[in-house]
Amino acid sequence: MSYSRGEITHLVMPHMQNILGDLFGGDLMALVDQAAAVAAIRHAGGPAVTRSIHRLDFHRSIPVGALVTCLATVDFVGNSSMDITVEVYSEQVSSGRREHTHSAHVVFVAVDQHRKPKRVPRLVAETPEELARYERARRYREVGQGR
Repeated sequence: MSYSRGEITHLVMPHMQNILGDLFGGDLMALVDQAAAVAAIRHAGGPAVTRSIHRLDFHRSIPVGALVTCLATVDFVGNSSMDITVEVYSEQVSSGRREHTHSAHVVFVAVDQHRKPKRVPRLVAETPEELARYERARRYREVGQGR
């Protein structure tokens, strides 16, 4: 599943702040969506589009000046859809101190040149961690949350 990952890193600049001086939630959503897109496009081997953002949990705020890293993994696939988890980390650049700040669950759909859903490759878990993520995402779908 190593080819089914995406990572982006971005420095939070003053124009990205909310009224409290932290990263604006809408900017964070865009970063999460971009990281998920990288993972989805890599897995699908071509275009993929956002179907839904099921969850975006805010654990901690991210200050201006922090380095934000979004790590996305494709955890489960349907015929054309891909369930993706995005974990967000904030790093204080001067000290290297890093903390987990947000988690998201996003669904992407692979599309063909006519923008119609296209079948994606099966997902093969290679490590115990990947198998655990796959099982968690499969259960999430079974209870109707992933549709």
